[in-house]
Amino acid sequence: MEVDIGKTIRISDFISAADGRALLLDTTLPASVGASPGLTHIDEVLREVTEILDGIIVNPGQAEHHAELLGGRRRASPLVRVDWSNVYRGPDFCLPAAQFKHLFISDAEDALALGASAAVASLFLGFDDEAEAKNIESLSLLARDCYRLALPLVVDIRPIGFKVGPGNFEESIKLGVSFMQELGADVLIIPQCEMATCATIGNWIAVPVLVRLDEIPEAGQVEELLKTGLRGIVVGEKVIAQDDYAGQLTKLAEHLHYRRPDDGALPR
Repeated sequence: MEVDIGKTIRISDFISAADGRALLLDTTLPASVGASPGLTHIDEVLREVTEILDGIIVNPGQAEHHAELLGGRRRASPLVRVDWSNVYRGPDFCLPAAQFKHLFISDAEDALALGASAAVASLFLGFDDEAEAKNIESLSLLARDCYRLALPLVVDIRPIGFKVGPGNFEESIKLGVSFMQELGADVLIIPQCEMATCATIGNWIAVPVLVRLDEIPEAGQVEELLKTGLRGIVVGEKVIAQDDYAGQLTKLAEHLHYRRPDDGALPR
């Protein structure tokens, strides 16, 4: 019971207890590919958005170096990513990935010591069976550590391997969600997908599910996503690379939390 209480309180750090919704930013890509447009100066980004967002996913080093910009009243809660992969290094990257690699750079105790409201790790789908089995084993062990420490585990579903294509993308997401709920994840992040898939997941899964978007959604899209039962949005570096990202995120946060579908607040 005490474990459940601790997780419930920490989840409310980044998913509003008032309306059950969340707006998060993921800043962790530079750990894999170096500084990217929008995330060259992460401290400046954090200063711009920490009072707008509910939570910010950071790497352990960023959590340590910018702790003063995270947590506390009216600031975004830190969610610490505890894993790393070279999967984002495409053929145009200066050091392209020769083989898929995924490893853990931190653990639940370290994330907790860094003040994390949750640990974040990825489930990569579509690579070879051995890599997938090792990924699931590592996530299972992490889930058990998080349970012992009353630290929520957020799993980021990534169906991006060579086995995944247009014909099985949607089903791969559902499969990953099912795996991770059974494994013990407390919150899930899914990639942008068809609204029917969102509805299936939103009506089926018992834990909160957030969707990752590369662009600020239009007002109607936000309403559609919320109607499916999903609980919020995660944006990444592509949003931060846009002009006036702080203003756009402010309007999105207002819309997400206060349900103002007809006020024209959202851009585009």
